[in-house]
Amino acid sequence: MAQQTHHVRLAVLFAAMSARMLCPCAAAADPSVESGQLMPLPLMLDITWRRGPSFPQGLQDSKGGIIDGRLISVGGFCSGEQGVPGKPDKYPRGFLRKVWALRVGNGEHFDRVTADRWQSLPDFPGTARQGLDVVAHGGKLYAFGGFNYDAPYSYRDGYRLSIDEGRWRWQPLPTLPWPIAGHGSCMLDGKIYVVGGADYDAQAFHTAANRNGDTPRIGARLLALDTRKLDHGWQELPECPGTPRFVHAVAAVDGRIFVIGGAASGEAEKAGTYTVVDNWRFDPAAMRWERLPDTPVASGNFPAGAIVFRQRYILLVGGYQYGQVMRPDGSLAPVYGTPTRHYPDNPMCSDVFVFDTQTGTFGRATPLPMNNNLPMTVLDGDRIHLIGGEAGAIEIDGEHFGHHPDLYLVGTIQRHDAATQNRQ
Repeated sequence: MAQQTHHVRLAVLFAAMSARMLCPCAAAADPSVESGQLMPLPLMLDITWRRGPSFPQGLQDSKGGIIDGRLISVGGFCSGEQGVPGKPDKYPRGFLRKVWALRVGNGEHFDRVTADRWQSLPDFPGTARQGLDVVAHGGKLYAFGGFNYDAPYSYRDGYRLSIDEGRWRWQPLPTLPWPIAGHGSCMLDGKIYVVGGADYDAQAFHTAANRNGDTPRIGARLLALDTRKLDHGWQELPECPGTPRFVHAVAAVDGRIFVIGGAASGEAEKAGTYTVVDNWRFDPAAMRWERLPDTPVASGNFPAGAIVFRQRYILLVGGYQYGQVMRPDGSLAPVYGTPTRHYPDNPMCSDVFVFDTQTGTFGRATPLPMNNNLPMTVLDGDRIHLIGGEAGAIEIDGEHFGHHPDLYLVGTIQRHDAATQNRQ
């Protein structure tokens, strides 16, 4: 089916985004939303969006981070697309080993994204794939897992990218205990934590157990790798008590790990994909999980990793709402709430939900200027960087982008109360 092209002018779109969202907010004693009331979802953060230098090709599901002042993207997939105006060669079909970097400075120490071009770095050493995850720390980029459409489909291998005296190089990491894709990762006190993920076997994504059934609750497992003791390999920690999931947000704040949203796969008579709304916090010191309030709108598919603003606010970018919710006990429930969709005929979402880790409440930020599912997301200082995703055909500031866009979008974030004071 031919996709409709949508037109966006970033300079004038934000006046149309002031409608207040409604969400079911539960009583504090009950973290679920089942007994909730419809209440306004407060605006916590203002984001001013603008377009950066277009990416070298269209893609979705790449992952990356910032090291040495460079924004780096690893892997991904492009479905292939013909007829994007002015871009005859930017949408080749296939999985990627390619790695690109753009010099962006470091966090709050730069005033603008430079006009530098994207630079090609050494290819990812493993098989071409999407759905891997990446964590940046200490001038190094750690990449692992993922999937593609060729056997064995899901992957365990991982690699570390670093730069030494101007030379970029990849080095192997300890392999994961089992193949996973769409997992969520974060860095805390020198350790990489990996939560959940799915096993893909060319037929379906499996979160309740891997394809053979010998890794039960694969989508709830918690792994840790100490980057200072790589020879110790991955260690398994207490699993999340919630719904096994993939494509969920994972972030570290104040010594704790937060797990929000995602999707779950059903088996047998429940075969299909479902939205996950139960959310959790893990304390590594106490080795204890605690349930958080449910997501205020039944939406998931959120990026993980570097998604925290001012060590307080976790940003949940874009997403998708499946037809039903899967609860932690495996039962199904109706979806609730209406996601923001910049273009109503596009099923992907435009929301940027916010979880305030200090108050334990949800809010919202300025929505995306298009619909997008799982763009690569990296937050650094007051800047949020988005690359690619699943957006549908759009036009922004006169430039056309395909379904897996070659779009690089940059947002400048400010607390809403501070932004309001600045305008007065």
